[in-house]
Amino acid sequence: MDWIITIPKTISWEDYVKELDAVKDFNQEMNYKLPFKPKELIAGDRCFVTWNGKVRGWMFITKVSRKDAFTCSTTGKEWPAGWYISRSGPFTYVEATDFLGFRGIRKYEKGSEL
Repeated sequence: MDWIITIPKTISWEDYVKELDAVKDFNQEMNYKLPFKPKELIAGDRCFVTWNGKVRGWMFITKVSRKDAFTCSTTGKEWPAGWYISRSGPFTYVEATDFLGFRGIRKYEKGSEL
């Protein structure tokens, strides 16, 4: 299944690319906090990323888990306990396609762009 998340505009794309580079060889993971855990969400699903109104690419979800509070090793940001998706490995860029930003996570179907 394919999912999509929004990276807030308050995070620069250049900073996000630094995080993508840090996980591309599977030595680290990126985490995204979920407001809830969708029943169908599993490791192996694809996670598309939208930033600044455009779908930018995707990577595989490696884990769906409940985590204790932690500090991001790349940004130093503190994250609260909760449900997270973890992603690791190469980021597959796609042709930027319009997509309205939103909070949380949604199922993503091709053609559901603006």
